[in-house]
Amino acid sequence: MDRARDEFEAAGVNLVLIGQLTPRHAAHFRRRQELELPVLADKDRVSYKAAGAKVATFSELLGPKVVAKGLRTARQTGQRQGKTLGHPAQLGGAMVIAPGGEVVWSHMADDAGDNATPEEILAAAASATSP
Repeated sequence: MDRARDEFEAAGVNLVLIGQLTPRHAAHFRRRQELELPVLADKDRVSYKAAGAKVATFSELLGPKVVAKGLRTARQTGQRQGKTLGHPAQLGGAMVIAPGGEVVWSHMADDAGDNATPEEILAAAASATSP
């Protein structure tokens, strides 16, 4: 991650973590993880909506299909399943926001481990800042 962070910095990209939590929890998370980058609170998932992700309701998060997918994933990977997986509102993603505030690129995870690569993010950032 340090190499990718150096590449982002060299490209003029500011990294920020955004989570569905309160400002107090964001500050605690940042301290606990010993993060140097900002951690922002987005309790209402405004950033997910801006990126075009479907934001699930509480009942959708606990729906039978989501629970079944979580159990199936746990069985296939041999992991103990503490929480359900398989919905972008529960997983991560990446966004590139142009200097004017427009979301110009986004990637929302469909499954655990479905992450954008640093190269994809850098390419999107380069196209967002080029004339």
